[in-house]
Amino acid sequence: MFQLYKERNFNTLINDTFGFIKQSGKNYFKNYLIFSGGLLLVLIVLMYLVGKVFFQSLFTGFATGESPLVDEYFDSESGFFISAAILSVILILVITLVSFSFPVHYFKLKEKEETPNTNSILSLFKQKTGRMIIFGFLFFITFLPIGIIVNLISGFLFSIVIGIPVSIILSASFTAWICLTYFNYLNSDETYFSAMGTGWNMLFSNYWAHMGSTAIIYLITFVAQIILVIIPYIVVMIIAAVNTTSGETDHTSTLSLMGVMMLVIFILYVVLAYFFGNIIMINQALIYYSCKEDQDKQSVHSEIDLIGSDSE
Repeated sequence: MFQLYKERNFNTLINDTFGFIKQSGKNYFKNYLIFSGGLLLVLIVLMYLVGKVFFQSLFTGFATGESPLVDEYFDSESGFFISAAILSVILILVITLVSFSFPVHYFKLKEKEETPNTNSILSLFKQKTGRMIIFGFLFFITFLPIGIIVNLISGFLFSIVIGIPVSIILSASFTAWICLTYFNYLNSDETYFSAMGTGWNMLFSNYWAHMGSTAIIYLITFVAQIILVIIPYIVVMIIAAVNTTSGETDHTSTLSLMGVMMLVIFILYVVLAYFFGNIIMINQALIYYSCKEDQDKQSVHSEIDLIGSDSE
């Protein structure tokens, strides 16, 4: 059984993140798809319907010098576009909340069960729905304003070569603080602001290991995500170049096809972001449980209980 309560340093946090995926990833992502797969599918269809005309027109506009399809689309289907846009935003918020909450509930069950099942996870979702929604609302008045400031500072520092490491440190620290706050808020009876304080203390209890592992996992997932998106992008560019030079299709049709393919690539990027976000959350879960181990020595208590049960 995967050991959650364990004191971890920088190397152990990274190794255990991928060790967990190797050992329990199949069960984890199967359950994640059960909870988020349907919502993601609806979002994909909605994004495709809304974006198809826009992306096609954007690329054909390069050939014709205008974009009549976009104008016609907004004029005749403005109601649909506005409704679809609002629904997309709501779906993104719901999917983000579910994706952000799923790892917390899964690891809570993982404390006692080797392979948490769908019914158990669903039961926790029902129990914690109120706190999940409250966190979502309070997030917008606390972490969001702070995040805007952090992103502005990080963006400025990133534009300066020597400021890139500081930018990464700031972003990783802020990400870890949010995640640790959420783990504390859902797994305890703490108030929101108390959980923020606890998350902050956890982050700095072993700062360089916690921040560093967060940064490394984020960079690994970001590079993997970009590679998986760039490969189909390169294929699309090659196909377009071959069709254009060979004269098999007219230039406008080729650009229209490119528009659709770019939309598909964009949707792929969004879906991959949710899946790779789980890897970051797995890393944050291990940080959380290593902090709990450091505070409460849960593994020692478990071993004592096992000794007691064996003697009986």
